Amino acid sequence: MFQKLILPEDERERLLNELPYRFFFSNFSQEEIALLLECAQPIDYMEEDLIFREGDIGVHFYVILRGKVNIYKENSGRLLATLGPGKVFGEMAVLENQPRSATAVSVTRIDLLAIEGRRLMEEYPHLTVKLLHNLVRELTAKLREANLLIDSL
Repeated sequence: MFQKLILPEDERERLLNELPYRFFFSNFSQEEIALLLECAQPIDYMEEDLIFREGDIGVHFYVILRGKVNIYKENSGRLLATLGPGKVFGEMAVLENQPRSATAVSVTRIDLLAIEGRRLMEEYPHLTVKLLHNLVRELTAKLREANLLIDSL
């Protein structure tokens, strides 16, 4: 079974107050966010820290609270995206149960919310529907951006 993550009370309160105003969580109630936090851990990285490498197994996906992250293809060095606050990354490996398709490196000091995807799906399936809806929205936006990039080549 999964290890229960325990957030310090002040951090939990901060996230409960902050997350409903983030685009990705705007349709979540405070009660739902409280449940989500049972499967999440805030983490931070310094500038130019490796968050994950292409080919790694993905257990968590991430929501950017503060800072920026670069997503790039390791073999070509091609920059795929620079993401900022409110954006989600790392979700493809979690949803597909496949290795990471790209590498993520912090551009600045970055605060993230790492969400343990499988645990969330197994323990809180009612939240999974909302979460998947929001992930589909994010993935659709990423697909549109990719289409624009392809059109510009």
